[in-house]
Amino acid sequence: MTTVDTSELTRTTIEGLAAKLVRFLETNEAPPGLFSDDVFTDFTMPLWRLQAAGRADSVRLRQQGHPSEGRVPRTRLDATESGFLLEVEEEWEDRGQRWYCRELMRCDVADGTITQISVYCTGDWDEATVASHAEAVTLIRP
Repeated sequence: MTTVDTSELTRTTIEGLAAKLVRFLETNEAPPGLFSDDVFTDFTMPLWRLQAAGRADSVRLRQQGHPSEGRVPRTRLDATESGFLLEVEEEWEDRGQRWYCRELMRCDVADGTITQISVYCTGDWDEATVASHAEAVTLIRP
């Protein structure tokens, strides 16, 4: 287990990084100061797992999976001892359809940047899956 010095982690740092991470998800362009040069990304989706090391490869991993810009209509942010958890819902258009997914991201922070990010994704839902879900399930909360 890696020990992280959390003395520099303030709510302002965490909120700022979370806002940059949401901007990255919406634009596919990593804002300066979001990731460390040697960031490690561990991405888990249904039935598959991918990893990337370094800022360029981590950004490329995202761009290959979600090539289009989108929006993040809902988030939840929780601080941890080593960084933060960010829960998001994403929506985007690609290949003539609207898509949707939910993700939970565990981020470790050092020196004001994300040094490790683990992403757990529900998988990308196309319009048919979203419609099928809406017909079969009534959510208590959005």
